[in-house]
Amino acid sequence: MKKCFFDLRTKIPALLLVCAALTAPLQASATSSFELFGEEVVLSARQHLGLPYVWGGEDPRRGFDCSGLIKYTFQEFNVQMPHRADLQYQYGEPVPREQLEPGDLVFFSTGGYPIGHVGLYAGKGEFIHAPRRGRPVTVDSINSGYYSQRFVGARRVRPEFF
Repeated sequence: MKKCFFDLRTKIPALLLVCAALTAPLQASATSSFELFGEEVVLSARQHLGLPYVWGGEDPRRGFDCSGLIKYTFQEFNVQMPHRADLQYQYGEPVPREQLEPGDLVFFSTGGYPIGHVGLYAGKGEFIHAPRRGRPVTVDSINSGYYSQRFVGARRVRPEFF
């Protein structure tokens, strides 16, 4: 008869504890799936920091313009977006500036257009965007400087499965 490598009498109580833990009701999380999605979108966009601004660019091999960065980032989560800031402004639900969450789109009036620029709110008053020729994808403040005065609105875009 083969010798058993472990004594069941000492392992059964441990197995019962594991089974009890697995069948116990889960505690509600304070973080919603919406928040997690937004944070994941921000993490994805952060991978592109430092890439060059390229007018019409919408992929990391070539570079990005502002709406191309948004289009590419959301496409990674199976959310299809157009490649124009003014058209992206029609997606999702409006969000007041004081209720911004990571992953929200933020829009600005630039270049003489009512909506000429878009970025991704990253939290703590900062947003990720592809600003203009000569400046790479970067993080800027939404509360001071050039963009604070040109803020138009924000939208919260979430996948259909939420």
